Amino acid sequence: MFKLSDFTVNLSTCKLDAAQVSILDKGLTFIPSTHYIPYKRIIECKKRNIRSIKLHDFFKDDTHTYNPKLFNNMFNPKSTWEPPAHGISKEAHEVITDISEYTASLVSNRILPTSNLKTGPLLRLPSWRPNISRLESAAIKNLKGNPDIIIKSADKGGAVVVMDKMLYEMEGLRQLENKHYYTEIERPLANETVSLLHETLNDIYRCGFLTEKQLRFLTPEVPAKSRPFYLLPKVHKPRDKWPHPNMPEGRPIVADSGSETENICKYIDYYLQPLAINHPSYIKDTYDFISKIRGKQVPTNSFLVTGDVTGLYTNMNIDLTLELVREIFKKYPNPARPDRQLLTLLELTLKRNDFEFAGRIFLQICGTAMGKDYAPSLANIFLIYFDKLARTGFHIHPDLYYRFLDDIHLIWPGTRLELTAYETYLNTLMPGIKISLTIRTTVTEFLDTVIYKVPLSDNLSVLRTRVYFKPTDTHQLLHATSFHPRHTPKGILKSQLIRFKRISSTERDFNDACTTLYNTLKHRGYSRSLYRHMKNLIWHTNYETRTITKQVDKPTEEKEAWPIINYYDPISVKLAHFTRNRVSTLKCAENSRLINCYKIHDNLANKLVRSRFIK
Repeated sequence: MFKLSDFTVNLSTCKLDAAQVSILDKGLTFIPSTHYIPYKRIIECKKRNIRSIKLHDFFKDDTHTYNPKLFNNMFNPKSTWEPPAHGISKEAHEVITDISEYTASLVSNRILPTSNLKTGPLLRLPSWRPNISRLESAAIKNLKGNPDIIIKSADKGGAVVVMDKMLYEMEGLRQLENKHYYTEIERPLANETVSLLHETLNDIYRCGFLTEKQLRFLTPEVPAKSRPFYLLPKVHKPRDKWPHPNMPEGRPIVADSGSETENICKYIDYYLQPLAINHPSYIKDTYDFISKIRGKQVPTNSFLVTGDVTGLYTNMNIDLTLELVREIFKKYPNPARPDRQLLTLLELTLKRNDFEFAGRIFLQICGTAMGKDYAPSLANIFLIYFDKLARTGFHIHPDLYYRFLDDIHLIWPGTRLELTAYETYLNTLMPGIKISLTIRTTVTEFLDTVIYKVPLSDNLSVLRTRVYFKPTDTHQLLHATSFHPRHTPKGILKSQLIRFKRISSTERDFNDACTTLYNTLKHRGYSRSLYRHMKNLIWHTNYETRTITKQVDKPTEEKEAWPIINYYDPISVKLAHFTRNRVSTLKCAENSRLINCYKIHDNLANKLVRSRFIK
């Protein structure tokens, strides 16, 4: 593998020059500063903020509290309603006029006479210190215009991978021509699928499970394009296991965004998600896992075991999946849940998951695609029966058995020979589901955590944890010079150090993790003095609870946040501050916490990465 740096991997025959390497090393989240932005972005933010003022002013005396978690408030079309002019106070009208006039004064003489074909008129920004060189700017254009390469983020570790387009296509077709999982079809199924979805949704509506607004939101139209299929390269896998010397296996993803089933998959997940977490093996995240295992006492001669379910999503037999969902519906009845119709919707979205790759249309016939909202919930439900047998079905019961999607953790109290028999037993529980176990005696890794034993006596040890960095982890956090608000890199550094504090059992573990991180961050523009100050502050601050709490007394009633949303650039920042200052004078803002929120302009991923493969 031609490895250019810790951050960029070039698998293509195209040799990258120094400027191209430099810009890719900044990471796909990096935002280059620009001299021009679409004018419509300024107008969209202005309209959104003015509408927010009108709504707050119109409903300032309304005591009704909106709860977005109530089902009737979910799955509704986005409202575009605005209060009538006569319903707005005089002071609100004055603030709106001031914002409009200030916006006009800022953009005056800055709108270019020519327009971009995709974005419309462009706005010239005031000059400022650029965060990339001219050579790097040219490198972005050259990479974007190179028809022979594909740029993706690595499946694990965060590296930027540059691949030959031909080899990328070969790997995609290698997977898609496996008749066990996919079949090629002549044309997309969207027209027929939409018709079938309409029938089922109308049935749900007639039975009283949906409002008219919800029906309108969920009812799909035929999309203009088929779903795209793309791959995330598994460069962390051993080179000798790659299907081609210069192309690793790719993790298959079918993007559901914008498809005829996007909203329906969210609707299905609303009902599946609470059931998917309702089993004793479930762990929500790393912190949940640590709370369950850290400090637990185990036999010193026990084995620390982790397991991996091979190709879980693609090996979930569709008919078996539907049967398992039907069974869990029966186990946990809910009269407010349309079980029959949900199963129909689930079957339609699983069995009619067609997509496009390299100008060809394929249909997935086994498994579910990563990219659907309900995929994690469905995977959890699929393995609940497996978990039960894994915990209690063998003659030796493992301790601390937990699973996070396709990753398994357990403590084995028996012998190694018995553990081998247990692994064989696991591989007989469900068709298509294969488990590979990793066996350790004193130290093992699970998720982003190292679990290790500390002896208490000859026969008893206690479990401790520290941060685990995968060998392929590039620690490619946002580059500090990216065109983000100044507080963003500081917030990212703080969040990482807090994560290390929560995972680490001892100060030494915390310091080791921080040192590993900073050895990378010092090359990404992060201040050493800020790092040292924040590291010491966080270690001596209590962050044990899941919610980060400030060490000050909180008000008994926290004010509701009122976000003022703008893009981040020299003109939009001025608009944000002016808007916030003017809004703060309104009576309707007295009980609100005004917050300037910034949207980002295009980062390198927007410029260089495409999900749809075109020959």
